[in-house]
Amino acid sequence: MSDKLQIKDQALNGSDFKSVSLKNSQFQDVDMVDTKIVDTNMTGLTFENVNLTDATFDDVNLSGASINAANLTGLEITNADLTDAMIDGILITDLIAAYEASQL
Repeated sequence: MSDKLQIKDQALNGSDFKSVSLKNSQFQDVDMVDTKIVDTNMTGLTFENVNLTDATFDDVNLSGASINAANLTGLEITNADLTDAMIDGILITDLIAAYEASQL
């Protein structure tokens, strides 16, 4: 039995996910505009060609997550574990470090 959620070609705009496990889930070609994900385990999750415009992730574990070819306009991520999480093959922690270095 598979314990991961697989969603493809769906519109989940305005959805709320709270205190759930999305561990190893796969979202492909999904619209998630203004979606809120709170207090959620998202380890190993994959977003592929997902529209996350104005979405909010708060108190989430994104370790090992992969986000590819996504629209991240207005995405807000707070209180998150980003260990080994990637956007288009680049570690998010490296992106943050590069941004912080550019602000010196």
